[in-house]
Amino acid sequence: MNYTSYIRDGFLAWTLTSNGYKYLTWNFILHWRRAVPGHPILVVCADKPSYQFLHREGIQCVLIESVLQDFGATIVPFGSKQFSILNRLKLQLLSRFAQDEAVRQCLYIDGDIIVYKDIVQEIRQRLTEKAIWMQCDEQQPDACSGDGSSDIACTCPNYCSGLIAWNHGADCGIFPITDETVWSAKPEDQVWVNYQIAQKGVIVGSLPRTLYPNGARVRLTHQSVETKAEAICLHYNYRVGKVKQVDMKRFGDWLLPY
Repeated sequence: MNYTSYIRDGFLAWTLTSNGYKYLTWNFILHWRRAVPGHPILVVCADKPSYQFLHREGIQCVLIESVLQDFGATIVPFGSKQFSILNRLKLQLLSRFAQDEAVRQCLYIDGDIIVYKDIVQEIRQRLTEKAIWMQCDEQQPDACSGDGSSDIACTCPNYCSGLIAWNHGADCGIFPITDETVWSAKPEDQVWVNYQIAQKGVIVGSLPRTLYPNGARVRLTHQSVETKAEAICLHYNYRVGKVKQVDMKRFGDWLLPY
């Protein structure tokens, strides 16, 4: 998998997609092009159908070397075996890019995130202040209960693995699955990453929720021109399957013609 051309000044931004996620990824890329016109994003396709589809739509993407089987055109159910397989692949890729000496700074971002502003510029500035940042994924719509400003690890009780940014070496090896017993108990990438952060005592910054709102703050973010204007991106998680697309259409964040 050749991704050298996507690294700019040592910075790599990337996302992972599959057949069931391809429309969300297409919509994500249209927003990215508007918000971050000066920086490419690497789209890694886990299967051939997503790769072929995005290529037809003019979206630059790469196909993973060990191609996964096609899990179908619908989003795989949360907690399913297929979901676990995709989560494992995501962790493998996070680990791969974290170990690549050419990638001095890295941003992973889920395809159900809508980017409104130049997130690359903002994240690069943050990485001069703290070496690793993640989105807060608490379910209440209030500010993160751990503000991320402390030099004590695990200031946020639930970091989101859907948006991670780090300087090379700052991840401290939290991505590789090193304990299959722990992984098999709940094979989800977010659970694993939070477990590793706690085990290794990694100091992780919690991104401000007004700037980086998750799914618990979708309505709050769209409630006024001011709150919408403040957000750098918006994560439509805590929604299952087609509900993501329905809510994106409802709030004007769906750019596809269908």
